[in-house]
Parts: sequence; C-alpha cells; structure tokens
Amino acid sequence: MTSRSLINFVLFQGVWFMALFLENTAILPGLTVICLMFYLSKQKQQDAILLSYGLLIALGFEWLATQLQLLSFNILPLPAWLVMLWAALLLTLNTSMDFLTRLPWYFAVLACSVFAPASYLAGARFGVLNIEVPVWQFWSVYGVMWAIMFFVIMLINKRVATYLATVKKP
Repeated sequence: MTSRSLINFVLFQGVWFMALFLENTAILPGLTVICLMFYLSKQKQQDAILLSYGLLIALGFEWLATQLQLLSFNILPLPAWLVMLWAALLLTLNTSMDFLTRLPWYFAVLACSVFAPASYLAGARFGVLNIEVPVWQFWSVYGVMWAIMFFVIMLINKRVATYLATVKKP
C-alpha cells in the first residue's frame, strides 16, 4: 500500500467515525476531509465523474432500501452525514480500495456483500440508523443488493477510466 493509499484510507476512516459519532454535526469537518481527499487524488477528473454518478446511484439505492424497510434513518429521506460518507467512500475507489477493481468480479461482490452490512450493523449499534429486519435477513438481502450496486459503480468507473485514457488531453 502506497503512502497515498494509506492517507486516503485514514481520511475515509476519519469521515466514517465523524459520521458515526457526530452525525449531522460532522458535515463541515467531514466536507473538509472530503475536499482534502479530492485534492490529494491523482485522478481528479475521474473522481469528479465518479462522485457525480456514484452519489446518484448510491443514494438512490439507500432510498430504495428504506422504502423496502430494510433499514431506516432518524432523518428522512436520508441524513446529510450519509451523503458525506458516500462521497468519502467513493473517493477511496480509485486509491485505497482500488484492489477491489483487480479482484475477479465474484470476489469483489463477495467481499462487498460480507463487509458492507457489517458497517451498517456497527452504525445501528451506535444508533445512527435502524435495521428493520432480522440481522440474518439484513446481512443476506441488503449485503447482496449493496454488493451488486457497488459493483455497478465499479464497472462504470472502469469504463470512465478507459474513456479518459483514450481522450487526448488539451
């Protein structure tokens, strides 16, 4: 892991813990960290595109999960800290979590389906969200849905990278 990847990972963890402990009062410091993550990015154009479509997909997915009553948040439809957390997570995809893009697709989906629900369960234990179904059901249904959604984001990100590599820079 390069120092840039390590810094990116630590900054994301900082945003995660700010969202967990401070919720919506974490917005200003969290956005500051996200700006720093973007500033340190080696692929700013790709990350900007990733943020634009990735946030739409991810937040649409989160809204769908609330409509399916898999989970709920104290602030409707979605809390601002969740938007911030998703922005930070997306900014890890091309840096500290780029290893996911090198895995065979089924390992990437498996890893996401196992680890993503664990993060949400931790959030539920701290009271920032509610799991509305039994844990086993949440882990299996939400985990697979989340993994597929994130894999779609990864596929689009890969196509954007390929496109940007073929376009001549001015």
